[in-house]
Amino acid sequence: MALYTPKKVVRNWYRYDVSLSIELMESFIERIEKQAEESIIRFQEEKESIVLDEVPEENYERFVEVHQRLDDETWDLEGIFGEYFPSLQRRSALLTVCGFFEHELDKLCLLYQSEKGYKLALSDLNAKGIDRSACYLEKVAGIEVYKSSKEWKHIKKIQMIRNVIVHQDGKLNDQQGNPIKAVIDYVNEMESLEGDDEVIIQKGFLAHVISIYKAYCELISNSIEKSEKA
Repeated sequence: MALYTPKKVVRNWYRYDVSLSIELMESFIERIEKQAEESIIRFQEEKESIVLDEVPEENYERFVEVHQRLDDETWDLEGIFGEYFPSLQRRSALLTVCGFFEHELDKLCLLYQSEKGYKLALSDLNAKGIDRSACYLEKVAGIEVYKSSKEWKHIKKIQMIRNVIVHQDGKLNDQQGNPIKAVIDYVNEMESLEGDDEVIIQKGFLAHVISIYKAYCELISNSIEKSEKA
């Protein structure tokens, strides 16, 4: 989608590919946050426009209709529309952003194999996801992947949140009912994460995720430059 697409080689991976994709993801996240904020404001405006004990029943029914037939006798509407639904939007966006990051690392591995002529393919490794890509870059391509960096440590924690959403519907207890301690610790660590029973993603977490991915890709870009100059 970029106007200028130079040759797809390892050294161009970050500058002419990933950095542009990150800009798209940043714009995407801003859009998601704007939509979430607008939906919260719309709910508050609708709520404030109707005082339930001062209007005829037909208007009360109209109010319920506007809010997807959820009534305040059954549901905590403030919690549903102010926190839960926005969190669901952010969950979906998080999966998109995580998929983007994994795809970009995979793409770098494929560039290395094509450009350097490595016989071992990414698919030959037993690991999965970002761990497989990092392993390929480290063991096959021979570049530093900074697994001791603060960025990688955050990436692994972000991956935990992603996995809980995909495999546990965001629940903080496993299928046997046991608390997932590592995930709970991370939720407690981050101001933009909340939840007692399940993960609630607040404004700011998606921006944090993108900033971590960007910083890590910059580290990998530096590794590439060092390797290519050696």
